[in-house]
Amino acid sequence: MSNLAKESAQEPEQSGHKRRNGDDIANEIAVRLEEEIVFGRLHPRERLVEEDIALRFGAKRHLVRQAIAELERLGLVERFRNRGAVVRLYDAKEVEDINSVRELVEAHAASLIPLPLPDDAVAELDAIQKAHQAAIVSGDAHGVFHANINFHRRLFAHCGNEALIEAINSFAQKSHAYRHIFVNDRPYLMWAAEDHAKIVAAVRACDRAALVSLCRNHLAPAKNYYVETYRSRFSDD
Repeated sequence: MSNLAKESAQEPEQSGHKRRNGDDIANEIAVRLEEEIVFGRLHPRERLVEEDIALRFGAKRHLVRQAIAELERLGLVERFRNRGAVVRLYDAKEVEDINSVRELVEAHAASLIPLPLPDDAVAELDAIQKAHQAAIVSGDAHGVFHANINFHRRLFAHCGNEALIEAINSFAQKSHAYRHIFVNDRPYLMWAAEDHAKIVAAVRACDRAALVSLCRNHLAPAKNYYVETYRSRFSDD
């Protein structure tokens, strides 16, 4: 029995410990599968076999189907007739299109962030940036992934437009499907961390032009890297 199944079966209903329902378990399976996609343990076009996943997590098939449906909604998985669900492979144009939208919405959000930000908000961004960089140095891929997400979400949360924040998070989530190509690329990861530090410096200095420019241009290196890799590996498919 997997740890997930053991936790579900043994978790006591006492103070501070509420027994998880099916939605909680399906969500946890989705989160774990998402991380396996991001870290390259599940590869583009790899089939997700419900029976195998159910056995791995000690979960019922309908919860696995629910988890896969959530990954499909997030743009990480797609379904094919007579083949089932597979890890989604974005082609070069799709990535270019996603990146174009992300540049627009994230630059616009940066233009709405009130400056100066309160000192505690700047300190929070600075702490997340330092945690992100420390995770890169220590080789903590899980920490790198989640600190990066946290930095962008906390930064754009200050823009004050909930619909815009939702759009940013939705399109950022799609990019998780192709993060695997640079998850172990330390020079790229260090560049990203240093760019985050420049963003914090721009916020601290109330330099709106620099903040907007940094947020707009921050995405291009990852996009270009993926497009080049895709064309070299899959252009003849």
